[in-house]
Amino acid sequence: MKIFDRIRRRVPATPRYPEAERIAASLRDHPGDWAWAHKGYTITHVPSGFKLWVANGQGHLAECTEGKDINFSKPEQAIIWPAVEGWLARSKVGFSGRPAKPRITRFEGCYFCESAQHPWRGFGHTPENAYWSWLAAISVQARKRLPKDLVLTVWSAKP
Repeated sequence: MKIFDRIRRRVPATPRYPEAERIAASLRDHPGDWAWAHKGYTITHVPSGFKLWVANGQGHLAECTEGKDINFSKPEQAIIWPAVEGWLARSKVGFSGRPAKPRITRFEGCYFCESAQHPWRGFGHTPENAYWSWLAAISVQARKRLPKDLVLTVWSAKP
């Protein structure tokens, strides 16, 4: 009896939900293989074309197929959902509320402000004027805070 117990302990347990384990492992280990199929609703595994419905933030997941969705069981969802949450947190898209950090440079008595992320360059006689010109070009919120009679100089940084 003791011999069989030792043998059973050595044999690794097979996962009860191998498909869910594979999906979760793929999301964790190869997040670059996944992309939005329909932003905010479905993600797709690009190499295989497998689509996963993730729109419900309560952990409800389904496989998207032609014509209908196939829901995962609760234990499968419990395995997959933490990996999906990690991928969603990593692949968040949107405006963070903070503009990109710009570079302010002095050139022939004037200052200009620019960043690699935006195609605008703000000019001014002081670094502060250059920054506000640039910020007004890229941010609606900054434009709303500026006085109406203020004159700013902004050029396109694209050649």
